Amino acid sequence: MNPDLLDRCAAALTVLARLQLSPADEATMDQVVSLAEQWPLTDVAPQSTEARRARVAGWDLLQGSRDIEETAEQVRQDQDRLYGLTARAVVPPFESVHRNEEGLVFDAVTLEVRSAYLRAGLRAPALNREPDDHLGLELDFLARCCTAALDALERGNEDVADSYLAVAQEFTHDHLLTWAPAVLERARGASRTRWMRGLEELTLATVLTFAEAVGAGQPPRETTGGYAIIAHRPKADVTSVTAPEETE
Repeated sequence: MNPDLLDRCAAALTVLARLQLSPADEATMDQVVSLAEQWPLTDVAPQSTEARRARVAGWDLLQGSRDIEETAEQVRQDQDRLYGLTARAVVPPFESVHRNEEGLVFDAVTLEVRSAYLRAGLRAPALNREPDDHLGLELDFLARCCTAALDALERGNEDVADSYLAVAQEFTHDHLLTWAPAVLERARGASRTRWMRGLEELTLATVLTFAEAVGAGQPPRETTGGYAIIAHRPKADVTSVTAPEETE
């Protein structure tokens, strides 16, 4: 991946990670909508038809939210209801809930996600207090992989950059694509505000575009055409992890 695309992916993923983790206030909502004409992944090629459709729909909904003057409190209540910020979630934002039969967090999926973070020398900010596999944290992790790879390229260390990109590709294939598109699709359908529907659409577009950019493949589909969730299959070992090493 070239440096310009790395920078674009990092920027888009960082914005969406923040919005998925915490409800936007009024100032943030205005700031996000102001990015529509300069969104870093708008003209990335190649880009699937579904990614383009979701991106256009996302921006239309986000702008529509501001046009009808949805408030930050309405968005907070909707995101709280969807993601269970203070109550039971309609669509939990954790990978582990969707990929194991028991619907539990802090299970084998969470440990595999934590292991992937450690391979890149990172860890979740609230380790052992909040699950590592929140959608926003997974997006932030991939943004950080892009930034680290870009930094390595700027220092002329292509091997380290390739290591970070390999981690990002594997994580996107083994984790993000196995659940996020389907959950974003469900959350979009369950949202009550245009803002949240727009956020889920734009996040879906970015996940699909990033997956294509790193060569992680396409998300699985149901026979009915919607996105599928792939049940977790435990890996043999999730404890042996090393971060990419810099060389002089």
